[in-house]
Amino acid sequence: MARLTGSKLSKPRAPPPYNIWAKQPNIKVLVDKEYRLVRPTGRVDCNALREVRSRLYNKMVPDEEKLEWRKRALEEGKAAVAEWEQNLLRPPAADPESRQLLVVYVLLFKYISLTSF
Repeated sequence: MARLTGSKLSKPRAPPPYNIWAKQPNIKVLVDKEYRLVRPTGRVDCNALREVRSRLYNKMVPDEEKLEWRKRALEEGKAAVAEWEQNLLRPPAADPESRQLLVVYVLLFKYISLTSF
């Protein structure tokens, strides 16, 4: 059902404030430099990247500014929930492309459920 509506089944959460803070271009460069010191080669380690972002955020951002970033994170979370609810409540599309996608997804679901045993 989620694939047909284009929305996720689970309700979206607000992102952590340090993730929003780390999206700034000048901060992104610092995070990348710091991350390369932790993981110089190899594949991307999401946990290490999260820890680097969090450590830099806590070290560089004053407490007053942290409140602003927390507020931005909550606003993004509310916007994501509003978009998710709107996608769940909208009526099904009646155009031919959407109907064809429905047929394809139903057949794919049936095939996967038959072959998964």
